Amino acid sequence: MNWVPLNSKQIRAVSYDPEVQVLHIKFAGGRSVRHNGVLPHIYGNLIETDDPEFYYKYYLEPSRVQAGWWQSLGASSYAVKLLIFLIGVLVITTTALQESGDLPIYLSEITESGTAAPADGVISPQ
Repeated sequence: MNWVPLNSKQIRAVSYDPEVQVLHIKFAGGRSVRHNGVLPHIYGNLIETDDPEFYYKYYLEPSRVQAGWWQSLGASSYAVKLLIFLIGVLVITTTALQESGDLPIYLSEITESGTAAPADGVISPQ
């Protein structure tokens, strides 16, 4: 792998494989990142620009493919957010029903016909 040094405080060097369109970037401190599907002109612009950090942050960082284990948390975090939202809706709905005077119907109050039993507990024949 041939590394090209960059004139940057944060990005030390880059390496590019045009056959598979994979770009490797080494940062200050030893951290490295791999980007898949990088077109050749993007690599060329990165090594020719006067500000590689800006170019990286604007064009490459948002498309990072192999960022790490925290990307797998994406779906589970949406599930947690959805669960919290649904609980919030349930609490607000229950509170609104109780404040309006209409108490929720409990399963014990529903008759076999599927209707709510009258408040006095007497079911009239139909």
